[in-house]
Amino acid sequence: MRTLNFWVLAVLGLIFASCDDDDHLGDWEKSVEFAGAPREAAVCFTDPETGTVFVSLGLGAKSEELADTYYFNDEDGGLNWKKVTGENSNFPAPANPGPEGRQNGNGRHSAVAFVIGEWAYVGTGFVPAFGNNEGETRYRTYFNDFYRFNLKTKQWDKDWSSEMKVGGTVVEGRRDAVAFSDGEYGYVGTGYGENNRVFKDFYRFDPKTETWSEISFLGESRFGGTAFVVNNAAYVCLGSKSVGSASSLATDVVKFDFATKTWEKMFNSLTDKPGVKQDKDYDRIPRVYAVSFVSDKGNDGEEYAYVATGSGNNSRTVWKYNHKKDQWHQMEDLAGITNALVMGVGFTYDGYGYYTTGGGGIDNSENLYTATWKFIPDVKETRRNDY
Repeated sequence: MRTLNFWVLAVLGLIFASCDDDDHLGDWEKSVEFAGAPREAAVCFTDPETGTVFVSLGLGAKSEELADTYYFNDEDGGLNWKKVTGENSNFPAPANPGPEGRQNGNGRHSAVAFVIGEWAYVGTGFVPAFGNNEGETRYRTYFNDFYRFNLKTKQWDKDWSSEMKVGGTVVEGRRDAVAFSDGEYGYVGTGYGENNRVFKDFYRFDPKTETWSEISFLGESRFGGTAFVVNNAAYVCLGSKSVGSASSLATDVVKFDFATKTWEKMFNSLTDKPGVKQDKDYDRIPRVYAVSFVSDKGNDGEEYAYVATGSGNNSRTVWKYNHKKDQWHQMEDLAGITNALVMGVGFTYDGYGYYTTGGGGIDNSENLYTATWKFIPDVKETRRNDY
């Protein structure tokens, strides 16, 4: 009898150990609700000195492209979202193209942003065509222009713009690109444009000369990918290689070293290799229109990147990227949503990662999202803040 009890306990121990292996660290905590109109495909950027986060543009309800900007910080003693106000508080682009005399607004969605010094540079993006019984009232446009926002004054510079040109050649307009900055230059690449062409080109912006130049890119073509910066390098990953229901998700990860200004393709692609424990379930990582953020609030105090949300294979899963080992680790699944959330924004504030806005479908102005969620790494999940 004692022998039987021993074996029963041993088997139960193995079962519980196996269950514990499937428990993923991290806790999602509900934060302050986004204060602006619900939207998806907005653009997000951060003041590196104050940590203040800005969210601008996007696709709102009734298919309206938005031109306003909100910011997130704790300057009043508690975290809050506030609207940017003032004479130059709205995006300064000209009216969107259409027949003469039509008022089409000047907002856009699916743009990108990068920060250099006290300026955030915001550009590219898309507006669809509109029409009525009288004909087309707005033309479908993929943009290639940039505008800048002063992080200190929280105002747009209405007298400055830059069209993406290399020499005398105009760079094709695009949406759903990726962008990042090394503090000296801004980098923009990939995305898709007219005729559903998916790009793999990349460009560098020099703020001193206000000129663009094309640079090499080792990665696959993609749109709706993500870029994050950690340990003096940018990483580009995720996204889709083709537009439409039969889209093919990108599986590569490429690194841009800020010191050498060179690309490196990381060894571990986002595919599940049978029998290899390290990349078990890696095929659950690829997705399009995900968010990423960096957090140093884990147990070892090191910075790690995280990806979450999006549309793909089990996109409620959340993954931590260990750049030191080129390995991915699954974290606690998303809280607060039951289905895919796409085209949201991710950001870091006070060392913690967040996501907000987004919607239940791509280019869909219904089921838009205003909740904001904070991720706490390396702790057991608790439901005390989930509602």
